[in-house]
This record gives sequence, C-alpha cells and structure tokens, in this order.
Amino acid sequence: MKRHSVHGARRASGFTLVELLVVISIIGLLIAILVPSLNGARRTSKRVACGGNLRSLGQAMRMYLNDSNDFLPVVEYVPSLPINPSHARPALATVLRPYVEKNTEAPKDPDEELKLDGNEVFHCPADQPGKIEREGQNNGLSYFETEKSSYMFNTRLYMMRDSVSFTDGTFDNPVKLSEIVNSERAKRYYGSKPAEEDIWLMRDYAPFHGKAGQKHSTNYLYLDGRVADLQR
Repeated sequence: MKRHSVHGARRASGFTLVELLVVISIIGLLIAILVPSLNGARRTSKRVACGGNLRSLGQAMRMYLNDSNDFLPVVEYVPSLPINPSHARPALATVLRPYVEKNTEAPKDPDEELKLDGNEVFHCPADQPGKIEREGQNNGLSYFETEKSSYMFNTRLYMMRDSVSFTDGTFDNPVKLSEIVNSERAKRYYGSKPAEEDIWLMRDYAPFHGKAGQKHSTNYLYLDGRVADLQR
C-alpha cells in the first residue's frame, strides 16, 4: 500500500503531454483574443492624448489672437520644406511656444527653445519615426522631428478672405480670423454663414491613428475648441 501511495503521489505531481498541449492551446487562444484589444486600447489612449495636446494648442492660439488683435499667424505649411526658402515663414511651434509656457515672454531664440523640455504638447504620441511614409529628406523621420510639431495649421484659411488673390501671393499677408468667418468666400464654401464648429484651425499632420479616410484616424481642432473628425 505504501508503494502504491508513493507512485500515486508521483503521478499526481506531473502533467501529461496532452495536458500541457491543452494548457498551451488555451494560453495561445487568450493571447489571440487579448492582443487586438490591448492594441486598440493603446491606439485609443494615444488618440485621446493627441486630442488633449490639440486642445491645449487651441488655448495657446486664443492667447496669440488676443495679443495680435485677432490676426492669424502666417506660418509654413511644412517648415522643413518652405515655399520660399529665401523668405521662410516661421513654424507653428515657434509662434505658439511662448503661449504654452508659464512665462509668456518670447524666448530670445525660439528655435533653440523648442529643443528644451516643455515641448511635449507639440508631440502626438502616435507620431513615431517611420510610421508614416514620407519622401526625400524626411524619409523615416517623424513630423515632430522635422516640423517641430505633430500638428499643422490650416493655411487654407489665408485664402478664405474676399480680398485674397490666388495669383499675386497676397495670401501671405496677415488676416483677421473674424474677416475669414464673415467672408462671402467662406459662406460659399460652407454653404451658409460658417460657425465656429465648422472651421478647423489645426489638425494632425497625417492619419496617425488609423488608415487614411477612416473614422478617428486624424484629429481636427475646430474654432470652438472641439477636437473631432473632419466635418466638411
């Protein structure tokens, strides 16, 4: 009897090959179920954090407009590839950096200040090197690395005012936001008098959060401070 009990204890303490295969199969099945959910949660968290950055930059833009008497900044669409290299316009991050700091005094060299701590608000967590296919000198680099910001300004707003000419380059001249909102050209574009919830001010440089054209792939900041998908 004693010999039988020892043998039974040894038998109970081990696993058969079939049992191990069953456990491994269950673990693999759980991983297959959980990994997509975890990846989706990560994408969602990055999109939410990215939207929070845009809201903060929207507040900074409001402060800028208060100081500039409602004139919008004239900035480059893609600062690393300026339209006119000999007369390059500043980057969006260069213009707004003083307004996202506790000290609103403009730094002596804004471009150098952008390299210091505190510029996280300009970086979308989903804007990573190599994620978005880019050409030429920017190949393999993130937008934050090359443009100092993951977010672009809606430069098309310059051309919404009635007095702009599409041929003589006057769209580089400063324009008041109120002039754009009340322009006949904007009314025609939006179908009626545009409201603040119709006009977007800034957005992600690229669809960082999904495939282009898909819902929630790109964050847009509207004049009313709302972050959402493209409405029009």
